[in-house]
Amino acid sequence: MFSRRDRKGFSMTVLLLAVVSLGAGLAAAQDADVPVWKDDATGLTWTAKDNGAAVSPNQGNGYCGDLVAGGLSGWRLPTIDELEGVYDSKQKTKLYKAKGDIELGNACVLSGSANNSGDIWTFCFNSGSRNIGGGGGCSTTAHALCVHDPE
Repeated sequence: MFSRRDRKGFSMTVLLLAVVSLGAGLAAAQDADVPVWKDDATGLTWTAKDNGAAVSPNQGNGYCGDLVAGGLSGWRLPTIDELEGVYDSKQKTKLYKAKGDIELGNACVLSGSANNSGDIWTFCFNSGSRNIGGGGGCSTTAHALCVHDPE
């Protein structure tokens, strides 16, 4: 027979395994729910939504690097040129002027590009401007929109 102490230890082990399994399932479900949009002009695939919060460049790189969306892994932060390429100055129906199915939660989006001093560029989807170090209304943190290279 099991002692009271053995049963308690066994119960705690089962509970821990259940929590770990549930957490892994939630992460997978979140990734599966990230919609994607393919830009036929460039062949790039974009997440159709940003990460939903202002993050540092390191956090943005981590978010994109860990992402699995649209059945794809290997996501990254876009270059400043790639971000500028999905800006649509004629966009009238969205708050932030992005092409296709891309819906942003904030005008300021991180890029994976830096200037000669190592400062990270952000792109503003209100004005179509590139910004460094908090310029143009963007701070040194911004939302992460991920891109995937053509396969």
